[in-house]
Amino acid sequence: MTTASPLPHRPRGRRPAGAPSGRAALLTAATRAFAELGFERADLRSIAKAADVDTGLIRIHFGDKAALWLACLDAVTREAAPIMAVMTRLSAETDRPAYDRLREAIETFVAFGIAHPEVRQFVAQHAAEAPERAALLIDRLARPAYQSVRDLVQAGIDCGVVRTQHPALFFLLLSNSVHQPHSVPVLLNEIAPDIAPAEAPSLLARSIVATFLHSPTS
Repeated sequence: MTTASPLPHRPRGRRPAGAPSGRAALLTAATRAFAELGFERADLRSIAKAADVDTGLIRIHFGDKAALWLACLDAVTREAAPIMAVMTRLSAETDRPAYDRLREAIETFVAFGIAHPEVRQFVAQHAAEAPERAALLIDRLARPAYQSVRDLVQAGIDCGVVRTQHPALFFLLLSNSVHQPHSVPVLLNEIAPDIAPAEAPSLLARSIVATFLHSPTS
């Protein structure tokens, strides 16, 4: 009787062909851990295990936990840069009605929130943590995101399609409505199984538009 030969062992830290680099895998795993657990509870050993690398690779690429968090903040900021560019462009297109531009902005926000739920979680988790990390988060991500859409929201207020008293209030309410954590699609499917998962993003976008924007003729 012959026995099957054991599978060859791949040393931890050696990436299989086609897999993300060790640094990229660490950033992905660390961003998720920091977003879900916060800075103090996120464990470097668990992050390395999730990335399928040796813990020592964190020291090689990032140095320590604080530097790894900063690298994750940079990565999240880069993820959000394209949507901020879209908001800046929409704000500058003053020849178009504010309602149309805001509708496009909301649809873009929804698409981004579904594709990048870790951004919302990262912001929500660390905005209320240590003051120094919260300040970095606000300076590098939250404030630039608000500034990218502030003039557009103000235009909506001026013409009556947005009925909040300040653009910041609209921005925060919209952000909290759009950038939902991973559990929301699961919860939606449980409480409303008649909504097909493939249809949920477009229905969500239309619902938010209807909730946040008023018709210019109303």
